[in-house]
Amino acid sequence: MIEENKENIPEQDSLSPIETDQDRMVFRAVQTVVGVAILAATILTLWNPRSFFRTPEIGDLFQSATREQELLVEDGEQLLRIGILAGHYQNKPGNVCRDGRTEHDVNYSVAYQLQILFEAEGYMVDLFPEFDERLFGYEADALIAIYAGSCEVNPMPPSGFRVGSSLTVENLDAVDKLSSCLATSYQTQTGLPFVFEVIGAEHPSYHIFRDISPNTPAVRFEIGALSTDADLIFKESGSVISGIAEGLECYFSDEGKGG
Repeated sequence: MIEENKENIPEQDSLSPIETDQDRMVFRAVQTVVGVAILAATILTLWNPRSFFRTPEIGDLFQSATREQELLVEDGEQLLRIGILAGHYQNKPGNVCRDGRTEHDVNYSVAYQLQILFEAEGYMVDLFPEFDERLFGYEADALIAIYAGSCEVNPMPPSGFRVGSSLTVENLDAVDKLSSCLATSYQTQTGLPFVFEVIGAEHPSYHIFRDISPNTPAVRFEIGALSTDADLIFKESGSVISGIAEGLECYFSDEGKGG
């Protein structure tokens, strides 16, 4: 019976050697086409014009903006933002001393050290040169513009520092607190006399009070005369930095801001 059943089962057609080779060639051709397609897709993915020119993807921009907003809040509290302007920086030398020192360099040195100090304390700090488009409508919890006095030696300018503010701001009480804190702290640290001055925002030299938002309390702070107060500025610069830093800390404290 077994033999009979075998005879009734039709024999399967066997592939000829030629047909087998043809199938293999077709399979390899398909493999090649698919491989080339995958390689091309990979190359196009890697050569993304945005990646090549290092410009961000739209999604990255949204993620960056979201991350910046997250940084504004730390431990449930909004971080404080400080603007620091280095007078004459990237513009003119300002006062030029006989030994080659310039107000430009002094102002930037003070501003930069303050930036490092306050960033280490967790503040958000924006450092500005004399003129910067970011100043237009700029809003922060406080802005201080750093300058220095004259280098003249004949006659010598009076010793002391100046704290100037404008009446164009919305919150005059905040400006008054900021000015008072800075003056008290700086005098304590340096021993220099000081002068308060009201600055007219229309004056060409005092553009910052026109540029920034009226919501931003701002002062123009002159650290001392580069000739008369040279020993303090160049040999005891730590007192200059501490005086300004402690003044800003006073302003940001509950006591300084009036609760």
